[in-house]
Amino acid sequence: MISKKVKLALGVALLSILAVGMAPGAATLVVCDCRACGCQYLSIQEAVDVAGPGDTVLVRSGNFHGNIDVSKPIILRGEKWKGRDLPLIDADGNGSGITVNADGATVEGIRVTNSGNESGDAGIRVLCSGSTIRDNHAFGNGGAGIALEGANNCTVFANVAWDNSRGIGLMGSEGNVLSNNRLYNNTEDAFDDGKNRWDDGVVGNYYASFGCVDENNDTICDSIYHIPGGESLDALPLVG
Repeated sequence: MISKKVKLALGVALLSILAVGMAPGAATLVVCDCRACGCQYLSIQEAVDVAGPGDTVLVRSGNFHGNIDVSKPIILRGEKWKGRDLPLIDADGNGSGITVNADGATVEGIRVTNSGNESGDAGIRVLCSGSTIRDNHAFGNGGAGIALEGANNCTVFANVAWDNSRGIGLMGSEGNVLSNNRLYNNTEDAFDDGKNRWDDGVVGNYYASFGCVDENNDTICDSIYHIPGGESLDALPLVG
């Protein structure tokens, strides 16, 4: 007969095996803009809707129209494919190109353009906390290139925003860190009515509207930049 201790040990081992077997693994869902490209999805939104928390929606080079709603903590990532540029999301003049509604989501490597010009419209609009927005290109938007509204503790890093109504705008948001972003040829480069960090302690951001002096040639302006809208400042603004 099998002793109680052996039975217990076997039971624990079996439960451990089942737990490992049931542990979910992050998936990658691939999106292309052509049927002959061999991707799983032609629609970014369809892939986002199917994805689970922690999954990656990988969007290959191409042009996509409409509005994308990221309502799960996923990674939405663009990829240069076959020598082409990063994927482009065109909002067709209505609403925001990408709206991030899920805490902890990431949007990276996407080009966004042609958002609407109504209040809140943006190339990328963030309405949640703990998210990461990096390496994106926002241009030609009727609203902001990137907008954070009621968003806290997000990271906005290495994005480029130009030819927008506003480059990057923060409204009712706190505890966010913005660094190494390049803002130029916007009607207004930056706006912030809350308390946020516009540098990461090493570098800040580049604002074409801010003419600064760099006497020691270290690529950091010799003076700080006060962000319009409130008390936030960039202690380490970048020279062009």
